[in-house]
Amino acid sequence: MNIPDFITRYYQKGEYPFMSLNDLPLGEANRVKAAYCWKNNIGRFYAQEDYLIHRKEIEDWIYHELMRLGGRPVDTVPVYMTLGESPQGEHDIREELQQNAEEIRIPLAEIDLSAVSFTYPDSMYRHIVDDRGNIISPGRTNTPVVYTYNDLPAVVGKYKVYDNYRFNIEAQVWDRAALHRYWLKIKGEKQ
Repeated sequence: MNIPDFITRYYQKGEYPFMSLNDLPLGEANRVKAAYCWKNNIGRFYAQEDYLIHRKEIEDWIYHELMRLGGRPVDTVPVYMTLGESPQGEHDIREELQQNAEEIRIPLAEIDLSAVSFTYPDSMYRHIVDDRGNIISPGRTNTPVVYTYNDLPAVVGKYKVYDNYRFNIEAQVWDRAALHRYWLKIKGEKQ
Protein backbone atom coordinates (compact mmCIF):
# COMPACT_ATOMS: atom_id res chain seq x y z
CA MET A 1 0.00 0.00 0.00
CA ASN A 2 1.80 3.06 -1.29
CA ILE A 3 0.92 6.39 0.23
CA PRO A 4 1.81 9.35 -2.00
CA ASP A 5 4.85 11.28 -0.86
CA PHE A 6 3.51 14.63 -2.06
CA ILE A 7 0.51 16.91 -1.71
CA THR A 8 -1.05 18.92 -4.52
CA ARG A 9 -2.57 22.37 -4.47
CA TYR A 10 -4.91 23.29 -7.33
CA TYR A 11 -5.37 27.01 -7.89
CA GLN A 12 -6.52 29.45 -10.51
CA LYS A 13 -4.00 30.52 -13.11
CA GLY A 14 -2.32 33.79 -12.25
CA GLU A 15 -3.30 33.65 -8.57
CA TYR A 16 -1.04 33.11 -5.60
CA PRO A 17 -1.44 29.39 -4.85
CA PHE A 18 -1.87 29.58 -1.09
CA MET A 19 -4.78 32.00 -0.73
CA SER A 20 -7.86 31.02 1.27
CA LEU A 21 -11.27 32.66 1.19
CA ASN A 22 -11.37 32.42 4.98
CA ASP A 23 -8.44 34.82 5.14
CA LEU A 24 -10.89 37.51 4.00
CA PRO A 25 -13.74 39.11 5.94
CA LEU A 26 -16.92 37.04 5.42
CA GLY A 27 -18.72 39.59 3.22
CA GLU A 28 -15.76 40.03 0.89
CA ALA A 29 -15.10 36.27 0.79
CA ASN A 30 -18.73 35.62 -0.16
CA ARG A 31 -18.54 38.20 -2.97
CA VAL A 32 -15.37 36.58 -4.36
CA LYS A 33 -16.91 33.09 -4.09
CA ALA A 34 -20.18 34.18 -5.73
CA ALA A 35 -18.34 35.76 -8.66
CA TYR A 36 -16.20 32.65 -9.07
CA CYS A 37 -19.28 30.38 -8.98
CA TRP A 38 -21.09 32.52 -11.53
CA LYS A 39 -18.09 32.70 -13.87
CA ASN A 40 -17.53 28.93 -13.76
CA ASN A 41 -21.17 27.80 -13.54
CA ILE A 42 -20.62 26.12 -10.17
CA GLY A 43 -23.65 25.17 -8.15
CA ARG A 44 -24.30 22.69 -5.36
CA PHE A 45 -23.23 23.30 -1.78
CA TYR A 46 -20.19 25.43 -2.64
CA ALA A 47 -22.40 28.14 -4.14
CA GLN A 48 -24.65 28.37 -1.08
CA GLU A 49 -24.44 31.65 0.83
CA ASP A 50 -23.72 29.94 4.17
CA TYR A 51 -20.97 27.68 2.77
CA LEU A 52 -18.11 29.79 4.18
CA ILE A 53 -19.74 29.92 7.61
CA HIS A 54 -19.84 26.12 7.69
CA ARG A 55 -16.34 25.93 6.26
CA LYS A 56 -15.02 28.14 9.08
CA GLU A 57 -16.80 26.04 11.72
CA ILE A 58 -15.20 22.91 10.25
CA GLU A 59 -11.77 24.56 10.11
CA ASP A 60 -12.06 25.38 13.80
CA TRP A 61 -13.03 21.75 14.51
CA ILE A 62 -10.09 20.39 12.51
CA TYR A 63 -7.66 22.83 14.13
CA HIS A 64 -8.66 21.70 17.64
CA GLU A 65 -8.68 18.02 16.65
CA LEU A 66 -5.18 18.32 15.23
CA MET A 67 -4.02 19.93 18.47
CA ARG A 68 -5.72 17.15 20.47
CA LEU A 69 -3.87 14.57 18.35
CA GLY A 70 -0.52 16.22 19.15
CA GLY A 71 -0.23 18.34 16.04
CA ARG A 72 1.30 21.81 16.00
CA PRO A 73 -0.58 24.07 13.60
CA VAL A 74 1.15 27.38 12.94
CA ASP A 75 -1.79 29.19 11.27
CA THR A 76 -5.49 29.30 12.15
CA VAL A 77 -6.70 29.05 8.53
CA PRO A 78 -5.45 26.07 6.51
CA VAL A 79 -4.52 25.70 2.88
CA TYR A 80 -6.50 22.81 1.39
CA MET A 81 -4.57 20.31 -0.66
CA THR A 82 -4.87 16.76 -1.92
CA LEU A 83 -2.66 13.88 -0.82
CA GLY A 84 -1.22 12.77 -4.13
CA GLU A 85 -3.38 14.06 -6.95
CA SER A 86 -7.09 14.41 -7.50
CA PRO A 87 -8.73 11.28 -8.90
CA GLN A 88 -10.00 11.53 -12.44
CA GLY A 89 -13.68 11.18 -13.22
CA GLU A 90 -16.72 12.14 -11.18
CA HIS A 91 -14.80 13.30 -8.10
CA ASP A 92 -11.98 15.17 -9.84
CA ILE A 93 -11.92 18.65 -8.27
CA ARG A 94 -10.48 19.97 -11.54
CA GLU A 95 -13.81 19.24 -13.22
CA GLU A 96 -15.88 21.61 -11.09
CA LEU A 97 -14.33 23.67 -8.30
CA GLN A 98 -10.91 24.04 -9.89
CA GLN A 99 -11.64 24.25 -13.60
CA ASN A 100 -8.60 25.12 -15.69
CA ALA A 101 -6.48 24.97 -12.57
CA GLU A 102 -2.76 25.06 -12.27
CA GLU A 103 -1.12 22.86 -9.68
CA ILE A 104 1.84 22.79 -7.40
CA ARG A 105 3.11 19.52 -5.96
CA ILE A 106 4.96 19.71 -2.70
CA PRO A 107 6.98 16.76 -1.39
CA LEU A 108 5.92 15.85 2.15
CA ALA A 109 9.60 15.99 3.11
CA GLU A 110 9.46 19.78 2.55
CA ILE A 111 6.96 20.49 5.37
CA ASP A 112 6.59 19.73 9.06
CA LEU A 113 3.90 17.05 9.12
CA SER A 114 2.84 18.05 12.63
CA ALA A 115 1.25 21.11 10.98
CA VAL A 116 -0.78 18.99 8.53
CA SER A 117 -4.11 17.31 9.16
CA PHE A 118 -5.87 14.87 6.86
CA THR A 119 -9.51 13.98 6.29
CA TYR A 120 -11.09 11.35 4.11
CA PRO A 121 -12.67 11.89 1.72
CA ASP A 122 -13.11 15.60 2.32
CA SER A 123 -13.39 17.71 5.43
CA MET A 124 -17.11 18.28 4.85
CA TYR A 125 -17.99 14.59 4.33
CA ARG A 126 -17.85 11.41 6.37
CA HIS A 127 -18.13 7.80 5.25
CA ILE A 128 -19.40 4.80 7.16
CA VAL A 129 -17.94 1.54 5.88
CA ASP A 130 -18.72 -2.14 6.31
CA ASP A 131 -16.19 -4.78 7.42
CA ARG A 132 -14.84 -5.12 3.88
CA GLY A 133 -14.23 -1.39 3.47
CA ASN A 134 -17.26 -0.75 1.25
CA ILE A 135 -18.84 2.64 1.74
CA ILE A 136 -22.41 2.17 2.95
CA SER A 137 -23.37 5.63 4.15
CA PRO A 138 -21.75 8.82 2.87
CA GLY A 139 -22.98 12.16 4.14
CA ARG A 140 -22.22 15.73 5.18
CA THR A 141 -20.59 16.40 8.51
CA ASN A 142 -19.59 19.35 10.68
CA THR A 143 -17.22 17.17 12.71
CA PRO A 144 -14.97 15.27 10.30
CA VAL A 145 -12.65 12.53 11.44
CA VAL A 146 -9.20 14.10 11.53
CA TYR A 147 -6.08 12.05 10.93
CA THR A 148 -2.35 12.65 11.26
CA TYR A 149 0.17 11.43 8.72
CA ASN A 150 0.91 8.39 10.90
CA ASP A 151 -2.78 7.37 10.67
CA LEU A 152 -2.76 7.23 6.88
CA PRO A 153 -1.81 3.54 6.41
CA ALA A 154 -4.88 2.54 8.45
CA VAL A 155 -7.11 5.00 6.54
CA VAL A 156 -5.87 3.76 3.16
CA GLY A 157 -6.38 0.15 4.25
CA LYS A 158 -9.83 0.68 5.73
CA TYR A 159 -11.25 2.67 2.83
CA LYS A 160 -9.15 1.02 0.09
CA VAL A 161 -8.47 4.55 -1.11
CA TYR A 162 -6.10 3.74 -3.94
CA ASP A 163 -7.90 0.54 -5.01
CA ASN A 164 -11.00 2.34 -6.24
CA TYR A 165 -9.55 5.89 -6.21
CA ARG A 166 -12.99 7.44 -6.25
CA PHE A 167 -12.12 10.04 -3.64
CA ASN A 168 -8.95 11.69 -2.50
CA ILE A 169 -7.55 12.21 0.95
CA GLU A 170 -7.72 15.91 1.73
CA ALA A 171 -4.76 17.56 3.44
CA GLN A 172 -5.11 20.75 5.44
CA VAL A 173 -1.75 22.50 5.76
CA TRP A 174 -1.61 24.82 8.77
CA ASP A 175 1.77 26.37 7.94
CA ARG A 176 1.54 28.74 4.99
CA ALA A 177 5.11 29.99 5.48
CA ALA A 178 6.46 26.48 4.75
CA LEU A 179 4.37 26.32 1.57
CA HIS A 180 5.56 29.76 0.54
CA ARG A 181 9.22 28.82 1.09
CA TYR A 182 8.82 25.80 -1.19
CA TRP A 183 7.04 27.91 -3.82
CA LEU A 184 9.92 30.41 -3.80
CA LYS A 185 12.39 27.55 -4.03
CA ILE A 186 10.81 26.09 -7.17
CA LYS A 187 10.32 29.54 -8.72
CA GLY A 188 14.04 30.11 -8.27
CA GLU A 189 14.84 26.77 -9.93
CA LYS A 190 12.69 27.66 -12.97
CA GLN A 191 14.49 30.97 -13.60
